[in-house]
Amino acid sequence: MNTSGKLCPNCQAENEDAALVCARCGELLEETPTKFVAIAEKTGGQAGAPVENVESFIDVALIPEDGVGVYVAGAFKAYYAHIYKELILGRQAEATLEAVLDLSDADAGNMGVSRRHAKIRRAESGFEVLDLASRNGTWLNVERLIPNKPYPFASGSQLYIGRMRLIIVYHTVLKGAQKR
Repeated sequence: MNTSGKLCPNCQAENEDAALVCARCGELLEETPTKFVAIAEKTGGQAGAPVENVESFIDVALIPEDGVGVYVAGAFKAYYAHIYKELILGRQAEATLEAVLDLSDADAGNMGVSRRHAKIRRAESGFEVLDLASRNGTWLNVERLIPNKPYPFASGSQLYIGRMRLIIVYHTVLKGAQKR
């Protein structure tokens, strides 16, 4: 048996030594180090479910009514952004007219985050995320995203861009309070 590659902790498949995710099941092969957040993964039958009690690491009062709070696991600060139409997650390399959440100061380059990695945009009942054909992929909770396909997500969802783990939080709209 050749053990020069990385073994997947989920399915035990052997992967290339430089692989970030399992080629068979899409599981992250290296954990993003964090000592600050306990994230319920593969427990209680809800693998990678949205995180509850986010108030311990993100100040929900600072989340704009029309935007999101983004917590980078292992970081000391959260990002708060308005989303007028859409928000690009990645590393900003040059001036652009697009709204970009530049994650460079959270070591995004070394975490496998592309310059234009993923996009969060408004949806009818919240927000949705799209992978922008990134090199190292995007996962919503435990589901690997198909590039350019929108995936709605709940507040508190985990988003992996490359090896960077994000928790995305927004204010939910009560059904009776929707505009008509």
